[in-house]
Amino acid sequence: MKRNTFPLKEHLKSKRVIEKLYAEGASVTAYPLRAVFLEQQEQEPIAAILISVAKKRFRHAVDRNLVKRRIREAYRTSKHPLIEALENNGKKMAIAILYIDTKHNSTAFIKRKMEKLLDNIITKYREA
Repeated sequence: MKRNTFPLKEHLKSKRVIEKLYAEGASVTAYPLRAVFLEQQEQEPIAAILISVAKKRFRHAVDRNLVKRRIREAYRTSKHPLIEALENNGKKMAIAILYIDTKHNSTAFIKRKMEKLLDNIITKYREA
């Protein structure tokens, strides 16, 4: 049985990788989520994730943190198809997940959209 975890080593923290990701990465959207992703060679985890909620959209930190918690939970429980697809190809990926809506959405809604977003990443990745 696969464990639904999101350990610290899967968090994308390298400033150099993040700058390269935003400069050269491909993008997919499943509103209210947008993902920018880039294949990597030098990173340790198979998929390193960055979650971002703009201060422009949610002025209060508690609101941003709530949305980030919901996104982390959705990713944690939905990541296995993406991880399997990357493992089968022997690839590694850096992914930035951005929340682009201006209102709160339910956890169930974000989970459905996260599954769709990860499917879109897999599809676009296979096409390239």
